[in-house]
Amino acid sequence: MIKTEKLFSQKQLKYLLGQQVGRIATVSSDQIPYVTPVAFGTDTERLYLNIKHDSKKARNIKANSRVQFVIDDVPTFETFRGVLVSGKAELISSGNLHEIGRDLLYSKYPKYEEQFPIQEGSIGSKYILVITPTKIVDWGPIDDS
Repeated sequence: MIKTEKLFSQKQLKYLLGQQVGRIATVSSDQIPYVTPVAFGTDTERLYLNIKHDSKKARNIKANSRVQFVIDDVPTFETFRGVLVSGKAELISSGNLHEIGRDLLYSKYPKYEEQFPIQEGSIGSKYILVITPTKIVDWGPIDDS
């Protein structure tokens, strides 16, 4: 069953919390799609990613803030499932959303703080990329995660 919402349902949230990697699609100023796998955190309203200030993803989002993010898997050969989020991306370098995203990532990935520290305003610093959904679609048995 396909559902279209703007906030994550409890089933979607449970599924997202159980997954480790998603793929973000951005578009360059030349309208060239770019898709990359990334770690992510989530709450009931948004997705949070950690990206470098000078990354292609950051440059693309500065040119076009519309993104899609997909999290999917194939638990059995006959079944596939996932969640697709379309939304608006914001590059956050400090403040409350930056702290929320950083804390969610550190909580979900215990070694993340040591391996990929997220510091506000430092040289080589990283954004918290916040995706606010405008549309959420799921498919397959996501409640079996």
